[in-house]
Parts: sequence; C-alpha cells; structure tokens
Amino acid sequence: MQETSGSAERQLAAGNLLYQAGQGGNAWLLLEGSIRLDRPEVRDESGFAGIAIKGDILGAETMLLGNYTYTATALTPCKLTRWPEGSSQPEPAALLKALSSAERRGADAVAMRCGEAATRVRRLIALMAATSSSRQLSRLMLPALRDMAEITALTIGTVSRILVQLQAAGDLARSETRRGRPRNTALAKPNFL
Repeated sequence: MQETSGSAERQLAAGNLLYQAGQGGNAWLLLEGSIRLDRPEVRDESGFAGIAIKGDILGAETMLLGNYTYTATALTPCKLTRWPEGSSQPEPAALLKALSSAERRGADAVAMRCGEAATRVRRLIALMAATSSSRQLSRLMLPALRDMAEITALTIGTVSRILVQLQAAGDLARSETRRGRPRNTALAKPNFL
C-alpha cells in the first residue's frame, strides 16, 4: 500500500487491502484497477459481495454509518483518490451518481454468477475491459484465478479451462502467468462478449 503523507491518493498492489468491514475511514474514487468487496469475516465464494471498477466510489456508507460495510481488496493494481475531493460533503448529484453506479455494479455481480460457465468468465473479462483504454487492452490485467473463480461461483479448474479455450479460439491473447497471480492478457477480438 502506498499513501503519501498529506496526499489524497493511494495505490494498491493486487491482493492488498483497501479497508476492512467495521472500520471507519474515507470514501474512495477508483481511478484505475478493480476491487473486490466481501462480506465481513467471509473470504471465499460465499463472501463475495461485489466488484468495483474504474469510476466507482467505494466506502460512501462511512459518511452515513461511520464504518465500512464490506472488506475491499484490490483484484488488480489500483489507483484511488479520496472522495469527495475538496469538500467534506458531496453534492446530492454526486451521491445519486454513486448510488446508481453501485446498483449497476451489483447487477453486474449477479450476472457474473448466473448462466453458463463460459458466459460468466466472459462477463467478468468484459467488465474488466470496459474501463480500459484501447492502449490498455493490449495488456489487460485479470484477477488471480482464485478470485475469478470465487467471483463467478466456479472452480479454479473450470476458470482455467475456459481461459485456455478463449485463448485457443483467439478471443484472448496468450499471457504469461505466475501461479495464483493476476495475469496480463489482451483481448484479441473487439466484440468480446
């Protein structure tokens, strides 16, 4: 974790904790990367509560409740800034936008756990790619296999086989992987989903 003294920005490596459920703290705007949200004291498939991607606001509930509701862990390298910037209270329009985004991401999380296995993995990859620039798609960072399996409610073996099938079909470029680590890959086809 990296946070400059007096700075409102924060950078996390994949697997690093942003905050723990039940603790107090700030709300954060996710500038780059993706974050996994889990229910308190449960860190497996059954504890998965949602995912946040570039542009999402995390921890806004601290403004009302005083504590974080979920535990937030970086799925990929992340860059965040405190939210809202420059004021103690966000504008009502900004709060509505944050709520709308959270609802949309909740629907995405449900969709990634329903349907055929290959479709679930494709939805997760498409969600990760949706916030990447065309330049970044040449090196798209995917979560670790374990996280992908827990998010999609599949086994690690199933996710791994699907990724190999996507590579064989030419939908994903081959990537260097290290066991249990996030993988850099590239979308080979523009209309992935």
